[in-house]
Amino acid sequence: MELNRYKICVYAISKNEEQFVDRWMDAVGEADLVVVVDTGSTDRTAEKLRARGALVYEETIVPWRFDEARNRALEHVPEDADICVSNDLDEVFEPGWREKLETAWRPEHTRARYLFAWTPAKTFPMEKIHRRHGFRWVHPVHEVLEYSGSDPDNTVWVAGLVLRHYPDLTKPRSQYLPLLELSVRENPDDDRAVFWLGREYMYYGKWSSCIETLKR
Repeated sequence: MELNRYKICVYAISKNEEQFVDRWMDAVGEADLVVVVDTGSTDRTAEKLRARGALVYEETIVPWRFDEARNRALEHVPEDADICVSNDLDEVFEPGWREKLETAWRPEHTRARYLFAWTPAKTFPMEKIHRRHGFRWVHPVHEVLEYSGSDPDNTVWVAGLVLRHYPDLTKPRSQYLPLLELSVRENPDDDRAVFWLGREYMYYGKWSSCIETLKR
């Protein structure tokens, strides 16, 4: 199969992740273009990304929410991109991911599903690869892609494509609880948002709130 028949753009958000830049750029370098919105790094993240060839835009998101940050990054992806690949700087595609994606992708597909290795022992399907138009990120945290295109939402499974997670355990999760509470206020009937909030209450030892939320 002929490679490079699709224009593929990787896009991401970053903040104080200079330690991951080289590893991440090595992995996403198979793309035609890499776009990053840096949301306030005080280290050399933006500088190192630019040195490695990424297009970096420095923007402030106030009030902070992950969906808004990712939508800002997506806005910087060229209109003529065929496939958009969203991932974070602490996530690494196994080599050869582009060939696997191009082998599976057809113009009628709207998004791709593939294997995400959260830990070596915990894997699940992920779908943060999508068509350029008709998508936006929703929910302040644990954000997901929402499709509004005119043709059917058509997902393809990409065999052998693996994205591995190497978390930065030094980063606090303190922002998650208020963002999850906001998410449930905005989407009170969204079972996924309510579940994540109940789980977060568990981490904080807020047992009555946890039980009430998870029962709901």
